[in-house]
Amino acid sequence: MNVKERYDLAMKNADFVLCKIAHARKGDNIVVLADQPRYRNARLFCECAKNLGIHAVILDFDIYGGDEKFMKMPIMEPVRQAILHADIAFMVTPQILTGFDYYIGDQSSADKTLTGVGRRFTFEIDGLDQWNLDEEEVLANFSRAKDLFSWLKKADEVHVTTRRGTNLRVKVGSAPDGMYPVLGIIPFYSEVAIVPSFHSVNGVVVADGGSENAYHQHGDPIRPNLPGRNETYMEPLTMVYRDSYLVDYSGPRIQVERLDRLMHDVDPKPELCDELGIVTTTSVENELWGWQVDRSHRNHCVHVAIGNNHERGRQIHSTEHIDFDVHDPVIEVDGRVIYKDGAFDDALIHSMA
Repeated sequence: MNVKERYDLAMKNADFVLCKIAHARKGDNIVVLADQPRYRNARLFCECAKNLGIHAVILDFDIYGGDEKFMKMPIMEPVRQAILHADIAFMVTPQILTGFDYYIGDQSSADKTLTGVGRRFTFEIDGLDQWNLDEEEVLANFSRAKDLFSWLKKADEVHVTTRRGTNLRVKVGSAPDGMYPVLGIIPFYSEVAIVPSFHSVNGVVVADGGSENAYHQHGDPIRPNLPGRNETYMEPLTMVYRDSYLVDYSGPRIQVERLDRLMHDVDPKPELCDELGIVTTTSVENELWGWQVDRSHRNHCVHVAIGNNHERGRQIHSTEHIDFDVHDPVIEVDGRVIYKDGAFDDALIHSMA
């Protein structure tokens, strides 16, 4: 594509995000939280907003938070108030390294943004001028997540199996301490996240994909899936859960040693099953542009998180939360197959909502 074609594509994609996903309206005030690598795309996004009659401002956090990966960035009350009082806030800083809690200082409120509540969005803006989005597919991904969530609230159990040996059962319905559709990581990601209660997860997880970064997502991954550092070719990491506790694990020696070290270093010990995430997106852009810091949360996966969340009724994420991808699952809800061989049974999901 030439420069003009890429500009036009950026405007088209920005219009879709603003109007169809964020439901922005003429006269809205929006805040975009950016850093230098994403500043150009943030400018293009705000230019589109201006053309739609939307008032936009960019807050550049590159110097303020970038050198230390945002870890030592104090809460600035003017920034906090700007986010809380904007009609819509878009965070385009790297979502694995930052979160709305880094800017507003409230983990519970930040967790709620994952659902899109309050019109605060984690916006994966990289590639804005290169996406060839299937807009109907993106909206269908969101609809699938909403209806699957509605069904799971009435169901009893999710059962996940794989050819490589995963056999995991997770109680749903009224059992989880939390459950929600993830609709706030835009534009091409969606999932249903289940935060299990104690004693409601049993079975074996064979993690053949990558994992999120460890140590509050600012350390190295246990099972890397990164360019130049990919260990997913190794044998899977096998984890055994009993009554929601991780009771055993085995796999490649180097990965087991990292997990041993994590269990020793982190207090409280991250020995709980903190989440089962059912990824509902099928958009190829998630594979190409999504979750670039650690290359986790791939399509055609579920992920199972280890963590140390002992305050499940109050928050979703605690000081340690690491998702492990499990590829090509068969997913059943109360014995009915909703996902198999790379495809969702959308007719069933929508009929059971």
